[in-house]
Amino acid sequence: MILITLLEAIVLISNGFAILNEKRVLQKYGFDKVDYTRAHEGGSQHMKGIIVNWLMFARSMKILLIIGNLIVILIEILSF
Repeated sequence: MILITLLEAIVLISNGFAILNEKRVLQKYGFDKVDYTRAHEGGSQHMKGIIVNWLMFARSMKILLIIGNLIVILIEILSF
């Protein structure tokens, strides 16, 4: 039951990341100017790099996100 709830949370957060507008949201917080080559060095650039990489992953892997949504929906339907 805990794994199902964790899967639902991950899918919902990924859905939220997938619909963010880069210019309105990321530019407002300075996440549009992350130096990807220095993202592994630590500090604030490291954290920004991790966040931006997660956002870009969620936006580029829409097929996996759709499959994840379908799995969550099927689990919810079958759990009743």
